[in-house]
Amino acid sequence: MGALETYSRYVNDDWLQTLAPLGEVPVFIRAGGDRLHDSQGDEWFDFIGHYGAMLFGHHHPALQQALIAALADELPIGAPLGITAHGATLAQQLVEKLALGDGWNNWTLTTGAEAVEGALKIALTVTGRQKILARAGAFHGLSSLTLALNNMPFWRQGYEALVPDDGVTFFDDPQDLPALLASGEYAAVIIEPLQAIAGGRRLDAAQAGAIRLACTNTGTLFIVDEIFTGLGRCGDYSAMQALGWAIRPDIILLAKTLTGGLMPSAQLLVKQPFFHAFTGRPGCAKLIASTFSGNNLGHQVALASLQLLTDTLETPGLMARHDHFSSRLQALAVRYPRLLQGVSSLGALHFLHFTTPDAAQLSWHYLHANKILTTLCAHQPATLKLIPSLFQSDEANDALYNVLDYVCEEENEHVR
Repeated sequence: MGALETYSRYVNDDWLQTLAPLGEVPVFIRAGGDRLHDSQGDEWFDFIGHYGAMLFGHHHPALQQALIAALADELPIGAPLGITAHGATLAQQLVEKLALGDGWNNWTLTTGAEAVEGALKIALTVTGRQKILARAGAFHGLSSLTLALNNMPFWRQGYEALVPDDGVTFFDDPQDLPALLASGEYAAVIIEPLQAIAGGRRLDAAQAGAIRLACTNTGTLFIVDEIFTGLGRCGDYSAMQALGWAIRPDIILLAKTLTGGLMPSAQLLVKQPFFHAFTGRPGCAKLIASTFSGNNLGHQVALASLQLLTDTLETPGLMARHDHFSSRLQALAVRYPRLLQGVSSLGALHFLHFTTPDAAQLSWHYLHANKILTTLCAHQPATLKLIPSLFQSDEANDALYNVLDYVCEEENEHVR
């Protein structure tokens, strides 16, 4: 029995049927850098990077060695009735890299959804309020509580009863927030500085400043979800820094890139007064936790990842390579405006905005047929999303560019 047949029988045949229209369902057996290798001996260029987790590419040597060293040192995985030193070191370094100043705590969890849920629990508890404001089009996770922050009904079809529908109000335009917050009934505003699944919509510095002021004036916590955008993806330690925000929120959520995809690890950074107001209650010091939260192996890899990120961001010209790649993609939009409306980029994150969902879908299929892995934006189906490694090779970039150029040229002839 082959791998595909075994997978179909024992794992998830519906996933194979979902992939079937792409024409080929590869069985990946090895990965390295910006490439995946399948069981047929073919090489695939990866512009998905495990949905953003592989910031440094697959199996970066520095992160591999950190994990191997942690195992060799026989570090305790957790410390149920004690602490581990690496967690404290990681917390200190994150606060410093994000330029937060004094007065912050960091708590390590396992997944991004756990971090989001932890942030909401803190906000509801310390404010005594029972409602949340969330921006439409966002994606904060697939657990029942995080799905309540998603305004797209598709994500919860069939189990609506598990997702509370009366505690979250959605807004689209940040200018509407001051009026909404004036009611004094909201515990928190949660927002992504850049909505990747919604086609790269950004929250600029002025908008962030207005939200900060409105939250301060109404006693509302400001939660920023940097799970996808943080720690290098946008060319800085956070998208907030990359976008030039002059303010700081009350809670910051991190995950994905921090451990290079090798270990599940998420971080919940909270201003100390709010953190202590939650954990200082009797019996609640570790109420936000799960079996593998605070994993010491993850701490060790995260520390190596932060050092690697620092070295990378300080490498002259490295981010300029991503800017150059973005410029090449933008040139395609200039040449083929009937198909490609434009390209928006921030660091190692690129969005190709096609004129129609069909044009985006066609390009996605062509890229897959040429063994280039990309993904479409679920909340903006006319947009193709590229999530490359910081070290994405010229060979990978050229291959993707050439396929897109070919598709646009062919389709441009048809629409004349």
